[in-house]
Amino acid sequence: MSTMLHLQFNLEFVEFLANHRNIYLTKLFLAASFVGEAWFYLLIIMLIYVIWDKQLAMRVSVLVLLTMSLNDLLKILIKNPRPFIREGTYLQKWAVSAADARNLAAEYSTPSGHAMGAAAFYSYLFAFIRNRWVRAAAVLAIVLIGFSRPYLGVHYGEDVLIGWAIGLFVAIAAAKCAGQTTAYWNRRSYSLQVAITVTAGLGFCLLAVALNGWRLDSQPRAMLAYAGFLTGNVIARPLELRMVNFDPRSSIVVAKVMRLLMTIGIILFTSLSLKTVFSALADPFSVPGYLLEYIRYAAVGFAGMFLAPYVFKKTKLAETKPAESN
Repeated sequence: MSTMLHLQFNLEFVEFLANHRNIYLTKLFLAASFVGEAWFYLLIIMLIYVIWDKQLAMRVSVLVLLTMSLNDLLKILIKNPRPFIREGTYLQKWAVSAADARNLAAEYSTPSGHAMGAAAFYSYLFAFIRNRWVRAAAVLAIVLIGFSRPYLGVHYGEDVLIGWAIGLFVAIAAAKCAGQTTAYWNRRSYSLQVAITVTAGLGFCLLAVALNGWRLDSQPRAMLAYAGFLTGNVIARPLELRMVNFDPRSSIVVAKVMRLLMTIGIILFTSLSLKTVFSALADPFSVPGYLLEYIRYAAVGFAGMFLAPYVFKKTKLAETKPAESN
């Protein structure tokens, strides 16, 4: 069994916050924590994709998926337990639901995935969206999401600072290299793009399992979602450009709202239906179950990026435009 580290982080700070909570701040920081969840990022990405800028949506989805994969690898590599785990008091000290506590207790602490993902995702949007209100909201989201984690008791303050630093570095590097990276990627053939994505995604998942002592649980399983969704996006994007190529800024507001709701419905139906079918086929924590989970999230990514736009075209909810090269 792999050995956990016990870094000398400031538990007293987390303890102080736990002893000075109030119902209003707790509700605020629970909401802020939700804004830093992967499903909320997916909602924002789909919003950008169906009503505003498909290329930005694709870029930011790649960014946040790679960032969260890196975060999981770092957590498994560092193996630092969350606050109050060693003391055995986390059920009393964490301001989260019992179900969330069970899941979080099985994961490591350093760096904070919420802080790291938020710094990368919202900083990237800050760099490419020139609206001052959006930028203010992005900064506020980064701050509140980060502060929510030690307040709720599930992370050390140092976890958040490290997560912020890495996430911001990733966002800056991605913003500076966005044009060159996109141009390089578009010069690769479609089959090579898919092959690279599948190989890299499954390779990272295998590395996570190896670092986790070859145990098929907790953080390595989360990486299946990131790798699978990214694979679905990569498969879908060229097909959407060639076969649909809808204009996200077309149509009236009502049509745009319907596009977003339809996309959410298609994604949820795909995810839940495949989860039901695949759970009956294999144990989720077996090797076949892992592969099916990867396929499920690839299907979810494909449904959001291609199937939903195809429905837009057929139902006249969006106008199409001349084929693009990116």
